[in-house]
Amino acid sequence: MAETTAQEEAQQLPRIDFITYLNNLVATGQLYLEGIRDPDTDEVVVNLGLVKGIIDTIEMLEEKTKGNLTAPETNFLANTLYELRMGYVRAISKPEVTPEAETQKETSAEEAESETSDNAPEAEAPTNEAENGS
Repeated sequence: MAETTAQEEAQQLPRIDFITYLNNLVATGQLYLEGIRDPDTDEVVVNLGLVKGIIDTIEMLEEKTKGNLTAPETNFLANTLYELRMGYVRAISKPEVTPEAETQKETSAEEAESETSDNAPEAEAPTNEAENGS
């Protein structure tokens, strides 16, 4: 009975071809670019090292399969590799916001606000023109 179930499950799984394999790699890379929530810490984990490894793997596949792919496979490989590279470049170009940097930013803003209010003349209270009869 266990054999029948295993055979049925094997028949239900999609056939793995080159595009499906590439799609799995790219999907994993995109997940790690966007971040995956760690169930233990509830923090979003972005792993750019893993994404770079996936890009390197796809580049290697591109080199090793040159001339052996169909036109749709070649186009899919080139387009998905480009998209993953651009996502990686955007991710490494984005300034990293750490809790320490955020705290420093808030402290600097508060200090600047405090200095401005200390040195600035007191502002007059806004008048309500409706009360003045204008």
